[in-house]
Amino acid sequence: MDPLTCPTVSLAFSTEQAKTVAIFAIAVVILAGVLFSFVFTKLTGRLILAVIVVGLGIAVWTQRSAIDENAKKCKATFFGVHLTPTNNQLKQYCDQIAR
Repeated sequence: MDPLTCPTVSLAFSTEQAKTVAIFAIAVVILAGVLFSFVFTKLTGRLILAVIVVGLGIAVWTQRSAIDENAKKCKATFFGVHLTPTNNQLKQYCDQIAR
């Protein structure tokens, strides 16, 4: 069986890259929230925006924090995208499981 056909191992996106993307995504969400807060002048709009920004931040952070634990189980995903473990020993272990 070709290891690339197994959904648990993807050579396109590693766990470390996903963590970096998560930090970048949180920064973008915060920046967008700050910029949109200037557009929304009413308190209700700003509160709704704050809830959305906090919710997105929490969603990204929980995905990021689960990457290492799930990589040890060879089931690491980031919003549904399967990840390759960065650790070489763990990558070999997951390749063996995939076969």
